Amino acid sequence: MTLLTEHSIAEPEIQEDPTDYHHALHSEPLYFDPQLGFYICSTYKLMREILRDTKRFSSMDSQRTDALRPPPDEVLELRRNMLQQVHTLVTNDPPDHTRVRTMVNEPFRPRNIEQLIGQIKEIVNDTIDGCIAPGSEHGEFDAVSDLAIPIPITVIADMLGLDRAMAGKIKAWSDASVEPLGMMISDERLIECTRLVKEFQEFTRDELEARRSAPRDDLLSELVRARDQSGQPFSMAEMVSLTSQFLVAGNETTTNGIAAGVQLLVDNPQQQQLLRDDPSRIRVFINEVLRLESPVQGLFRIVTEPTKIAGVSLPEGARIMLRFAAANRDEGKFHNPDQLDVTRHNAGSNVAFGAGIHHCIGANLAREEMVQTFDALLQRSKTLAFAEGRNDFSHHPSMILRGLNHLHVEYTAAS
Repeated sequence: MTLLTEHSIAEPEIQEDPTDYHHALHSEPLYFDPQLGFYICSTYKLMREILRDTKRFSSMDSQRTDALRPPPDEVLELRRNMLQQVHTLVTNDPPDHTRVRTMVNEPFRPRNIEQLIGQIKEIVNDTIDGCIAPGSEHGEFDAVSDLAIPIPITVIADMLGLDRAMAGKIKAWSDASVEPLGMMISDERLIECTRLVKEFQEFTRDELEARRSAPRDDLLSELVRARDQSGQPFSMAEMVSLTSQFLVAGNETTTNGIAAGVQLLVDNPQQQQLLRDDPSRIRVFINEVLRLESPVQGLFRIVTEPTKIAGVSLPEGARIMLRFAAANRDEGKFHNPDQLDVTRHNAGSNVAFGAGIHHCIGANLAREEMVQTFDALLQRSKTLAFAEGRNDFSHHPSMILRGLNHLHVEYTAAS
C-alpha cells in the first residue's frame, strides 16, 4: 500500500496538507484515482504538454461535475428556470474560445492594469487602515475577512461598475459560483449556491440591459459594446457567463492568495526580512505564494479521442485533473520546491493561473493587487505574528480551491 492507494484528494486531511500527496503523485505523473474516477496530472512538463494540446484535451464541459457528483432534484428544477450554461472562456476551445478571448482581453492587458494602480493603491490603503489603524502601536486583525476579502471585491466591483456597498452580495455570488466545483459541499449548500447563482443571473441581466440604454465606463458596458470580427455581439447568456468569470477571476484567487501570503510571511521571518530590506523582491514573493499555495489547486480536461500520453492509454471521454498545485512543487522544475525563496529565478514559471490559451484572464490584475497589498502591509507594519491561540489554520473543503477560513494576525505598527 502507498500514500496514493491509501488516500485521495477527496479527503479533508489531504486537502489541509496536500504536500506529501502531491510529491507521491510525481512518481506516477498521470495517476488514475479509482475512488474518484478520474486521472490526475501532477508534473510540470506533462501538464504543459496537455495544456498546449486543446485538440486531444478539451475544456468543453470540463468543469461540469454532475457525473462525479449528481445534483439533487431541487438543483435540477432550479436550473430549468436559469440561463443555460454556454461556453465562453474556461469551458471553451478554439476557434470559439479565440473569438471570445479576443473580444474581452483588452481591459485585462498589462497596460490597462497599470492604469488602475493608483485606484488599487487607494483601495489597499483604505483597507489596511481598518487592519492597522493609523496612530496605533499594536493590534490584531483577521487577514482573511479584514484584508484579503475586501480588497479584490472592491476592485472588481469598481471595474464592473457596481456599488461598493454590494460587496457582501458580490462575495456571496462569487462563492456560490465556484464552491460546487470543489465537490465537497452538502446537498443543502449546493441548493443554496444554485439559488444564489440564479439571483446573480437575474441581477446581471438587468444591469446589462441598463448598460444598453446608458453605457458607462465599466466592464459591463464593454461586454455590451463588444463585437467579433463579423460584427456580432455577445448573447445575453455569454455576457452573464463572462461576468461570473470576471467575479471569480478578480476575487477568489486573489483573496486566497493574499491570505496565504500573510501566512507565509509569518512562517518565514528570514524571507520576510529580505522583503523589508528590498521591496523590489515583492513580485518574486507573489509568484512564490502562487506557486506554493496555488489558490486554484486544479482544473479538468476531457479526452476527445483514444490517445496515449506519458505511457498511459486514455479512452475517449476520460477526465483529467490538471493538478496545478502538484506541478508547482515539481522538483524537476523548481529547486527545493517546498521552500519559500524570494530570490528564486524561475518563480514566475508557476502554473497557478494555468498556461497557454487558458491562462487566467485576471492574472495580471490579481498579481498587481497582491503586490500593492504586500508592499503597503510591509511598510505599515514593523512585525507580524500569529495571534496566540486564535488560529487553527484550516481551509475551506474543496478539491479545486485552496483558501484559509481565518488568519488572526498580531502586528506592531511601523513608527
